[in-house]
Amino acid sequence: MKYKRITTFIAACLLSSAALADDDDCAGSLTDWQPKEQLRQKMVDKGWDIKRIKVDDGCYEVKGRDRNGHRVEAKFSPASLELIELEIKFEGAGGADYLDLGGSGSNGKGLKNKASDNGAAKSKPRVSIE
Repeated sequence: MKYKRITTFIAACLLSSAALADDDDCAGSLTDWQPKEQLRQKMVDKGWDIKRIKVDDGCYEVKGRDRNGHRVEAKFSPASLELIELEIKFEGAGGADYLDLGGSGSNGKGLKNKASDNGAAKSKPRVSIE
């Protein structure tokens, strides 16, 4: 009886961790990953000052400053180096140079722009870099 409970507990833990692993935005084989240095060079070419690139939840996570000096945090697919998510913390003049909102710009508290949870939006980046 004791072994049956332990086996059931272990099986439940394994199944729950497998369910959580399906939430990865960057599922894929490690053999398909591009080097971090290639992503770093791509972002430096766009004017970013990269502070750190690390692997988080199967994605490359980049932290640094963009060409305008705003703090940025972005997630990229390691295989394709495509942007998945971008967070910008606007400083100074705000986000007027990123988005034409027809207003006075950012409120200084930062801006997150994420796609809705419908199925079609999951394959598109939440914010694109041009």
